[in-house]
Amino acid sequence: MKLKHLKKTKKTIHLIYPFDLKKNINPWSIGNNIYYSLKDKFEFKFYSWTSIEKITPKQGDILVGHAHTNPYTVFRRSVNNSNWTKKILLQPYNEDPKQMSHLYDLIPKCDLFISICGNYWFKRIKTSPFKSWKSKMLQLDLGLDRKEYPFLKKKINKRFNRKFIYIGNDYSYNNYAKNINYLKSIIKKVGSKNFASAGNKQIIDEKYYGWLDFTKKTSQKKIKNYDFLIQVSENDANPSIILEAISWGLIPIITKGCGYNELSKKLYISNEELDKAVKKINKFQEINNKVLIKCQNDNLNILKKKFNWKRFRKKMRGIILKKKMSKPKINYSKNEIKFFKFYTKESPNHYLKKDILFSVIKSNLKRYLNLR
Repeated sequence: MKLKHLKKTKKTIHLIYPFDLKKNINPWSIGNNIYYSLKDKFEFKFYSWTSIEKITPKQGDILVGHAHTNPYTVFRRSVNNSNWTKKILLQPYNEDPKQMSHLYDLIPKCDLFISICGNYWFKRIKTSPFKSWKSKMLQLDLGLDRKEYPFLKKKINKRFNRKFIYIGNDYSYNNYAKNINYLKSIIKKVGSKNFASAGNKQIIDEKYYGWLDFTKKTSQKKIKNYDFLIQVSENDANPSIILEAISWGLIPIITKGCGYNELSKKLYISNEELDKAVKKINKFQEINNKVLIKCQNDNLNILKKKFNWKRFRKKMRGIILKKKMSKPKINYSKNEIKFFKFYTKESPNHYLKKDILFSVIKSNLKRYLNLR
């Protein structure tokens, strides 16, 4: 006798990415939206990227997530199991060898590397030190929930009184290549009167807000005073603060090293030619308000069309549900291996650096104590 209505058991996605449905900010939003996009098709299990556990998957399960530099952490310990039907690396990408080289031994073991990055980086892969990875890479844009970042900047400040703010963090393990010294040089030449900063490092002596919770009205009131967000990164995948600023109505003044190439050309400054960057920033004090309002509207249209979670979910769902996935092999040259090994050791993210090692020990100890 055949059981026609026997319900199929769902396979499991083992997701190694920050996840918390109460947090609607990145990086949690990434994990949350992966869950939303596939919860009807799969069961989910969640892991911290610093966890030292080893996953034992059932036949047909899928591994998706962010790999830590430490060889004893969960993604690296679990990737070799033959029960996986798909093994997908998912994390930010840029061209900095110190940030990316540690993945060289892992990518050949994965079926796909979903690269969370701006178009600027993805279009350059063929000429980058990571060109061998191209066949396994697929680009994914961030999204933004605009309800969490309401439009604030309804009035541009008067000419020659317009204000700039830098918002960001440059921890060694999180996009340390923010090019802060270059920003300081810009401010020194332009003058600090109309500049401020917020985040984990004080850049401007006069106006430093420290950490700001952007869900609070008091923080939003501070942001409302500024016309421009300034970011001068050399190697940043695609910082979400740029999308957040656009949603608030601030106009981003950025370098191409921030990863985005969709904005108007007039909004990009050089991260190599200081005098040209200073000249362009000074010019923003003179531009007619109508031009800046048009920039606001153009940026909001780009945000609405391209950087939304609906688009993100649709792309993720298509990738995971695809029945067949090509699994190209990667063969490195001796010079490539030498290059990757050198920069892996040189990186501030190397797993034996004190702060990196301590963070792994601390997070696992905390997890162990909570489970007891």
